[in-house]
Amino acid sequence: METFHTYKKFIHVVLPLALPKLYTYAVPKHLENNIVVGGRVEVQFGKQKLYTALVHSVSSIPPVDYIPKEILSVIDEKPIVTEIQLQFWEWIASYYMCTLGDVMQAALPASFKLDSETYFVKNPLLEIDIVGLPDDEYMISEALNHQEEISLNDVVQILQKKTIAKPLKSLLEKKIIYIKETLHEKYTPKMETFVVLSPQTTVHGPQLKNVFDMVSKYPKQEAVLLAFLELSKGDKSVKRSELLKRANANTSSLESLVKKEIFITEEKKVDRISINEIEELKDFILSVDQKTSLLEIKDHFKEKDVVLLHGITSSGKTLLYIDLIGEQLAQGKQVLYLLPEIALTTQLIQRMEKILGNIAVYHSKFNNAERVEIWNKVSSNETKIILGARSSVFLPFQDLGLIIVDEEHDSSYKQYDPSPRYQCRDAAIYLAKQFDAKVLLGSATPSVESYSNARSGKYGLVKLNNRYGDIQLPEMEFVSLTDANKKKEVVSGITYLLRDEIQSTLDKKQQVILFQNRRGYAPYIACGNCNWIPMCKNCDVSLTYHKFTNDLRCHYCGYTQSLVSTCKACGSHEMQQKGLGTERIEEDLKIIFPSAKIGRMDYDTVRTKKGHEKIIEAFEEGEFDILVGTQMVTKGLDFGNVSLVGVLNADALMFYPDFRAFERAYQLLVQVSGRAGRRNKRGKVMIQIGNVHHVMVDIILNKTYDEFYQLQLQERKQFNYPPFSRLIQLTVKHKDIKTTIEAANRIAEYLNTRYEGFVIGPNAPIIQKINNYYLRDILVKIPKNYRELQKIKNDIREAINGLYQFQSFKQIKVVIDVDCY
Repeated sequence: METFHTYKKFIHVVLPLALPKLYTYAVPKHLENNIVVGGRVEVQFGKQKLYTALVHSVSSIPPVDYIPKEILSVIDEKPIVTEIQLQFWEWIASYYMCTLGDVMQAALPASFKLDSETYFVKNPLLEIDIVGLPDDEYMISEALNHQEEISLNDVVQILQKKTIAKPLKSLLEKKIIYIKETLHEKYTPKMETFVVLSPQTTVHGPQLKNVFDMVSKYPKQEAVLLAFLELSKGDKSVKRSELLKRANANTSSLESLVKKEIFITEEKKVDRISINEIEELKDFILSVDQKTSLLEIKDHFKEKDVVLLHGITSSGKTLLYIDLIGEQLAQGKQVLYLLPEIALTTQLIQRMEKILGNIAVYHSKFNNAERVEIWNKVSSNETKIILGARSSVFLPFQDLGLIIVDEEHDSSYKQYDPSPRYQCRDAAIYLAKQFDAKVLLGSATPSVESYSNARSGKYGLVKLNNRYGDIQLPEMEFVSLTDANKKKEVVSGITYLLRDEIQSTLDKKQQVILFQNRRGYAPYIACGNCNWIPMCKNCDVSLTYHKFTNDLRCHYCGYTQSLVSTCKACGSHEMQQKGLGTERIEEDLKIIFPSAKIGRMDYDTVRTKKGHEKIIEAFEEGEFDILVGTQMVTKGLDFGNVSLVGVLNADALMFYPDFRAFERAYQLLVQVSGRAGRRNKRGKVMIQIGNVHHVMVDIILNKTYDEFYQLQLQERKQFNYPPFSRLIQLTVKHKDIKTTIEAANRIAEYLNTRYEGFVIGPNAPIIQKINNYYLRDILVKIPKNYRELQKIKNDIREAINGLYQFQSFKQIKVVIDVDCY
């Protein structure tokens, strides 16, 4: 190693750790010319831990307070992170009060962030002769032939050297090894089972009679054969689902025909929308309203960087997006199309590809190898259109021309845990500014903050007030749960009125969506005698009963215990299920409508991306008659045969202690109503509510969005909530409640002396304990036009850092959430 004074080059690096500052390393002379800003280097941090660090900047001045260690090796010859990205990271870290290490963790695929805890596995799908590999790569590959997995530290031992990043990088690029991770389903083409005639079967001439003779004693099999002849128009293959639906038969009848060698079945890759729909989209014709709105958007873009498109549900906003994307492609620009939910990509990706060509999809459900592949394609400017969830703002764009934020009001755009707790919509606007690109925000129910910015002239505002194809808005009916309960006309949370409407819809061979914003079987169980309720041992919440797994679960920390049959307070065996979750409703619907096929869409059924796909596609193809789900079913999905949407309990949406509860309830109810009657028929929405005279009912039935907005604006001005203020929430956490309260009080007192009237709290949140940590909240309300925002943030940091000077507060955690709504 060179002596400290002989180093001529030092680098400041970002480590994938929550460090308050950049860390400095010395560059040995033989590596000086290999350093690139935005490239990775291999370093040791701490006594023995190895990390991949990112070069942030280069200096000739050594650090004053410590002797820097040498970097071990240079991994990248070219930057993997652009200068614009680094500036974007710095803005995220500064505005949202987190560290660059937090941003690095969120931004980079795991394959770019190796550390001592990283494990590697062999690619089971790749057969390769490892003899021809370079020595270091051969030794690693050979070790994986004898061990299921090896760690980064194991690789150090195998190679007997610390500079191990290059052979690992090469093996990862060759896809000989993978980083071990929780396996996620890949984005796969949709596979469909098709039915075709077997080679020895002919349906022409006299042989057709022989085929019918074989099934003449079996009416269901005969019906399947007739349906096939009708649908195939000759010898073509037919989708199994369409065939069975037309014949009104089950799979056993078809299987019998396969055994008789009349048919064979085969799996084929198919598009997610029909050819007719594809052709319709290829040659789509914009309505007069859409053409007017499109021109208005383009006019606004001449003067403004951000435009809000306020279009009612089914107004055809996607067609405008496609037109604008096509315009950017013609100029050779890249486009980022943001969506709040992975589920939405399932319906959108195929139809857009038919018009616009190759589209890359990017979100957290892809595995690391896929994310690296998309990262590299975006970096090389090979990929022009990226469709993704919030993490896609961190991709290495080269020439971004347009960002579309669809359903811009959606709370899923806000990252809550872990840090950085960024609002993707706002981050996208900053990102676009770096490229001098434009941003289009789209929603049927814009957030009050975005609409305020549009009304004030900060953003352009364009309205689209008619449904595409002049389809009527759905009929809205509010049903009184109070009256129904008095008359005992409720079964499993469904009033008789809604039950009868569901039956009528099923009789017409149409589909139903039912919305209940509570998953699980029963929200909680309680003793029938003393009302004792099983609680989570780590959190201040009751446990939820899940019948499928027959256990009680905490939805906050994941704690699980077996179902309790005896009350631990009074010893009674009268344990009763209280409330209704989606799992219970699904089960009860099967009893109420025995001939209907019921599907469920909630967090428990869509844990992987393929889970989303399977449910959506099954519902699209008529495999389910009724789909019951949480708010996942409300977000932008388009099902052509849905004519009835039912909301089982609107009260649960409105009565929540949050200043945005009313806004979110309004948005959710309007969005869910947009799922009904989206194509050639008028739909119906039935909303069950305790008080049919509630102001929300009047707003939805009789008021426009603008009237709703004005009511919200008045209320927020009165209580100084956004858009009239900025909010920063501090959540103080510790395993001892007294320490938590004392620490929270000290922070609040420090801030109150400097910003009197800005600080609310500390207060106990609704749930005061999560995962064994007691919580206290402090809310800082900053007037919108207050010019010293950064000074307040610095003082918040000072208040928190001041705590750590005391031994009793060393283990305190403070979560900072900027724009916490």
